[in-house]
Amino acid sequence: MKISDFSVDRPVTISMIVLAVLLIGIVSLTRLPIDLLPELDLPYAVVSVNYDGAGPEEIENLITKPVEESIATVDNVKNLISISDPGSSLVIVEFDWGTNLDFATLDMREKVSLIEDYLPEDADKPMVLKFDPTQEPIMKMGLSGDGTLDNLKRIAEDVYKPNLERISGVASVDISGGLEREIHINVNQERLTAYGLTLNSIASAIRSSNLDMSGGTIQQGDKDLLVKTTGEFDNVEEIRDLEIMTPQGQNITLSNIATVEDTEEEAKSYTYLNGEKSIGLAVQKQSGANTVQVANAVEKELKKLSKQIKSDVNTEIVVNQADFIEDAINNVKRNAVVGGGLAIFILLLFLKNIRSTIVIGTAIPISIVTAFVMMYFADLSLNLMTLGGVALGIGMLLDNAIVVLENIYRHRQEGEGKFEAAKKGTAEVGTAVLASTLTTAAVFLPIAYVEGLASEIFGPLALTVTFSLFASLLVALTLIPMLSSKLLRVKKEFDNPDQEFQSGKVTRSYRSLLEKSLNHRFIVVGLLIVGLVSFGLGVKTGIIPLKTEYMPKTDQGLFTVSIDLPEGKILEKTDNINKKIQTYIDEIPEVDIVYTNVGINGGLGASESNKANISVQLVDISQRERSTSEVVEGLRSKVKGIAGADIKVVAQTSILGGGGGNRAPIEVKIQGSDLNKLTEIANTVADEVRKVDGTRNVELSLDKSRPEIQVDIDRKLAKKLGFNQSQVASTVQTAIKGKVVSQYKEGGEEYDILLQLEDKEVGTINRLKDLKVTSSQGITVPLSQIADVKFSNGPTTIERENQERMIRVLTRFYGRSLGEVQQDIEKRVDKLSIPTSYRLEYGGESKDQKESFGDLGFALILAIVLVYMVMASQFESLIYPFIIMFTVPLALVGAILGLAVSGLSLNVPGIIGIIMLAGIVVNNAIVLIDYINHRREEESRKEAILNAGPIRLRPIMMTTLTTILGLSPMALGIGKGAEAQQPMAVVVVGGLLFSTILTLVIIPTIYSIIDDISTWIKGKLRRLLHGREEVEENIEA
Repeated sequence: MKISDFSVDRPVTISMIVLAVLLIGIVSLTRLPIDLLPELDLPYAVVSVNYDGAGPEEIENLITKPVEESIATVDNVKNLISISDPGSSLVIVEFDWGTNLDFATLDMREKVSLIEDYLPEDADKPMVLKFDPTQEPIMKMGLSGDGTLDNLKRIAEDVYKPNLERISGVASVDISGGLEREIHINVNQERLTAYGLTLNSIASAIRSSNLDMSGGTIQQGDKDLLVKTTGEFDNVEEIRDLEIMTPQGQNITLSNIATVEDTEEEAKSYTYLNGEKSIGLAVQKQSGANTVQVANAVEKELKKLSKQIKSDVNTEIVVNQADFIEDAINNVKRNAVVGGGLAIFILLLFLKNIRSTIVIGTAIPISIVTAFVMMYFADLSLNLMTLGGVALGIGMLLDNAIVVLENIYRHRQEGEGKFEAAKKGTAEVGTAVLASTLTTAAVFLPIAYVEGLASEIFGPLALTVTFSLFASLLVALTLIPMLSSKLLRVKKEFDNPDQEFQSGKVTRSYRSLLEKSLNHRFIVVGLLIVGLVSFGLGVKTGIIPLKTEYMPKTDQGLFTVSIDLPEGKILEKTDNINKKIQTYIDEIPEVDIVYTNVGINGGLGASESNKANISVQLVDISQRERSTSEVVEGLRSKVKGIAGADIKVVAQTSILGGGGGNRAPIEVKIQGSDLNKLTEIANTVADEVRKVDGTRNVELSLDKSRPEIQVDIDRKLAKKLGFNQSQVASTVQTAIKGKVVSQYKEGGEEYDILLQLEDKEVGTINRLKDLKVTSSQGITVPLSQIADVKFSNGPTTIERENQERMIRVLTRFYGRSLGEVQQDIEKRVDKLSIPTSYRLEYGGESKDQKESFGDLGFALILAIVLVYMVMASQFESLIYPFIIMFTVPLALVGAILGLAVSGLSLNVPGIIGIIMLAGIVVNNAIVLIDYINHRREEESRKEAILNAGPIRLRPIMMTTLTTILGLSPMALGIGKGAEAQQPMAVVVVGGLLFSTILTLVIIPTIYSIIDDISTWIKGKLRRLLHGREEVEENIEA
C-alpha cells in the first residue's frame, strides 16, 4: 500500500500521528538550549609556563624553544604559535580539525613532562590546557555608590562573589578595582645596617612571632584535649612592639628600625563606571553551560541581593551576552513568522480558496515542529544558525505541498472523486517531489567535507534545513492528501481542465513570449551566451561591484578603546590619558554606559600600569541614527590629536565575539631570525599598509622596547663573599617591591603584612646601587660592589610561529570591504624588496577567508554533481538533467546581482546560500521538463512545450514567490543579529528570482536545441553501428 493511500484511508491514524509529533515537538522545543552560535569545538590547546624575573629572550631560549620542540612531535599539529613575555611563556597549539583534544592534550602532557627536568629550577610546572572559547566573561557589571571603595569591595567579596558563584553554571566571579587593607613595615636601611640585621632576618622574626601552633593532645579523665599555642598578633601595636634580637644579642623593638602603618595596598588599577570610581565584577560561565540560562539566573540573583543590601549600592550591568543573544534569536523568530505569513498570503492570492490555503499552510508549523524533534535528538541548540535554517526553509516547506495539492486539484477538475483524486494525484507526483527534496537536501552533504570554522558554524544550519525539508516531504505525502480528501472543494468553470491554467493576461503573454523564443531559439541562446560573458567581464573589471569578506559584521552597539602608553609609564599618567578620552566619549549622544579599566591585567594576570581599556555600550540600535562603526570612526578622528599614547578604537562587530579584541582582521606576518631586522622590515611594511585607503589602527605586534634596570651579578665575586643569586634577588625584590611575610587577622579577615624599605631608600638607580646586602657570612656590602646596576632596553614580547621568530603588522579597516583592502595591501607589499632569509605571509581573516572560500568552492562543485546524479536517476536520462543544470549559472548571476544591488559583500554565509541555490533553482526546471516529457507522449515537441509552460506557470510562480517572500524579512536585515544571515537570504532571493524568470524561457529553448542535437547524434550512432546490417537487409529485400 502506498503511503498516500494509507493516509487517505486512515485519517484518524494520521491525525493522531500528527498530534503526537506536535506534542513531542513542543516538549523538545522547551528543552532545546538557547545560545548565539552552535557549540564550537575549536582544535586549540595551550602550554603555559611562568618563570618570574626572566626577560623575554631568556624565556624564549630556556622555556619556549624546549616546549616547542617537544610539542612539535605530537600527532596532527597544524600550527605552533608562541609568545614569550617577561616572566611567562605561552605556546598555542593548533591541531587539524576533527582531532580529539582529550587524547591530544594527554599526548602533550606526556611530551612536556619529558623536558620538565631541563627547564630552569625556579620555573613553575608547565600547564597544558584546552582552549575554551567560553573563557570570555558572559557578564560584566560595576558597583558604585555607598561611600568608600574599600566598603564596596568588601560588599563585592563578602556578598556578591559567594552568592553569584553558587549559581549553577557559574565558574567564577572576578573582582577588579578597589584597594585591600595592608600592613606596611617600612624599614630604615641605615638603622637596619647599624644593628647588623637583614631584611630576611626581619621577615623570619615576624613569621615566627605570628603563628598559632597545635601542640598535640593530652588526656583529662575520659576526654582528649587539644593543646594549642596561640601567638598571632592581636593588634597592629603588637607588631610595632615586636622584639628582635640583633647578632650582638641585644633586644630591640621593630619600631626602632621601621615604621608600621595600617594602610592600603598600592593602587595597581582603577575601575570607573560612567566616570565614577567603582568595583568591577566579571562572571565566567562553566564550559558547556548555557549562556542565556546562566545570565538570567545571575540577573535574578542580583535583584535579590539589591533588596537584601540596605546600603546604597548601585549595580549596573555593563556587558551581558545574553541580551544580544535573546534579541538576535527573537529577531530571527519574528522574521520566520512574518515570512511564513507572507508565503501563506501569496498562496491565498493565487489559489483564491481559503480551504486550499489552509491545507497547504499546515505544512509550515507541522514541518517546523517536526524539525525541533529531530534537532533535540541531534543534540543541537536554538541559535542564530539553526533558527536561520528554519527561517530559510519557511518558503521551501510549502513547495512539496503546493505540487501535491495542485496535482490533486487537476484530478478533481477532470471529474475524479475526492478520495481517488487525493490518492492518484499524490502518487503521480510522489517521485518528482521526492527527487525535488533530495536535490535540495543533497547540496548540504558536501558541507561534511568542509573543515574549519565554516563547518562548525554552518553544519547545524545544514542539518536544520534538511530536517525541515524531509519533514515537509512527509507532510506532503501524508497529511496533504488526507486533508485534501476532506476539505478540498473545486468549482468547475471550464470544459477543458487545461483552460483554467491557460487563461489570464500573464499566461497568454508568457505563451506568446515562449513561442517567439522557440521560433528564434538560436538568437535567444546566443544572447544568453553574450550576456553571461559580458557579466563575467563586468565582475572581473569591477564594473559590477563584488566585494568580499570573511564573515558579515553585526552592529552590537558595543565598542572598546584600548590605550597603550610607552612601557614603564606610571598608572597616574595612563589615567590622565583615559580622562582626556573620556571627555570625548561624553560628547557622543548615543552612549549609554561607559566602563573603564586603567592598569588592566596582562594575559597571565600581571598588572600593566601603561595600559587601559574603555568599554562603551551604546543605546539600542532603534534609538540611534548612526551605526556603531560610524560612531567609532568619529571618535577615532578626535583621539588622533592625543599625543604620547597608542589609542585604538574598535567596534564589536563579529558574531564570533572578540570584535574589539586583540585579533586584527588583516595581518602581514614577517618571519626571520634577527629581531632588529624583523622590526626594520615590519616598520617598512607598516608604512606601506598605512598608505592603503581604508586602513585603520595600523600597528606592530611587537611592543616598543621596555626601559628597565638590570642587576647583573658578578658570580665569582658574590660567591667569594658568601652571596648567591637567589639571596641577592630576594633582597632587591623586598627592598623595591616589598615582600608579603605574613598575614594579620582581624574580624575573621586576613590582611597581608608587607615588608619593604622606605620609599626614599631605593627611589633612584643611585640609591639602588647603595642598597646594603648581607651575606650568609655576615658580610655587608653595597649592591654595586657585587653587581653591575645599569639601564637597558629589551623587547617586551617575542612571538614565534612554527619555531621561527615573527612580527605581525596588524590593521583594521573602515569604509571598504576586507577583500578590497587586502588586495591593495598585497599590491603594495609585494613590491618591497625583502631579504631572502626573511619571508612574508598574510594571515588574519583574509587567510581564513581564502581557506573557507576554497573549501566551500569544492563543496559547491560536489553539490552540483550530486544534484545532477539525483536528477539523472529520476529521469533515467543524462540529457534532461544536463538541460536543467543551465539554471545554475543563471542563479549565480542573480545571486551576484543581488549582492551588488544591496551593497553586501560575498562572504561565507553568502557562499552557503549559493550552495543552497544549486539545489533549489533546479526544482522549477524539474517540474517543467517533467511535464513537457509527459505531454510529448500525445503531442509534438513544440505543442508540448507551448502547452506545458503556461500550465506549470502557476505552480512555479507559487513555489518561487512563497520561497522569496518567506526569506524577504531576513533579506532586509532588520534587527539585531540579522546581518549574520542577510547575505545568505539575499543570494537565495536574487538567484531564485533571476533564474526563475529566465528559466521559463531559456530552459524550454535549450530543451528544443539539445533535443535536436540528441536526435542527430543518436541517428549518426545508429548508422555507424547498424548501417551495414540495414544495407544488407535492403539488398535481400
